[in-house]
Amino acid sequence: MLDKFLRQLVCLLEPIGLLWLCLIVLALWLFRRKQRDCALAVLALALLVFLIGGTGFPGALLGSLERPYVGLEPEKLPQADAVVMLGGGSEPSRYEAGRLHLTPAGDRFHMALEVLQLRKAPALVLGGGGAEFEDKFLAESELAAAWFDQLRKAGAIDPNTRIIPLKPCGDTHDEALGVRVLATANGWHRVLLVTSANHMRRAAALFRTQGLEVVPVPCNFLTNVSTAPPPVGAGVPGWEGFVKVSAWMHEQIGWIEYRRRGWISAEAARTRN
Repeated sequence: MLDKFLRQLVCLLEPIGLLWLCLIVLALWLFRRKQRDCALAVLALALLVFLIGGTGFPGALLGSLERPYVGLEPEKLPQADAVVMLGGGSEPSRYEAGRLHLTPAGDRFHMALEVLQLRKAPALVLGGGGAEFEDKFLAESELAAAWFDQLRKAGAIDPNTRIIPLKPCGDTHDEALGVRVLATANGWHRVLLVTSANHMRRAAALFRTQGLEVVPVPCNFLTNVSTAPPPVGAGVPGWEGFVKVSAWMHEQIGWIEYRRRGWISAEAARTRN
């Protein structure tokens, strides 16, 4: 009980918890000053912070995107022409090993490696953006390709595996276009698509719109759809819920915008997994 109290106290001293506390104090002060409308507005904001940061609501939202992709067993994946790992699992860095920094979506590397070790495809295509540094431009896909190439030379994956970095891409649509060019040139039909579970619906629809058969290979689950359930009950707001709501909103807005631009066909939009 004491440990739980201390954890809540620490959360209350962190930025979001402290902001929440300040909003409550401000609402009470405004009530005492008879400024009821302003007090209610501040209290509503405090309740919103609590809902997002202190309850299981964000996990339920994001879990709705992840749930269709649960139950993956990599060894049961079908054979394919290529594994496609979307960017976002890393970013260029000045001082990390190989100048490659793994992001919170770095599970994509682990999953792609697992699929390659099972020899489910003879080629690996890597997407991603890039960053401009003082001395040079670094492409995420090329840095990732160098890492996988080291694994290939070390015998961790089939030495005959083709490792193909795409040119720096601005978004998932660019990656889909790049893979389509490779598929046309190499006669590919089926790809194993590795990306975060919450991003899979939009990503798979983009690739299917390009005429490819897509087998989803989800990873980077952020909710208790896959991870251990959080402690029961509500608590002092923290940052985790805001990350989940942001990811959910990003996917919802992205889906609407991609459909509006015609990047996702009606037929692809109807396919759920």
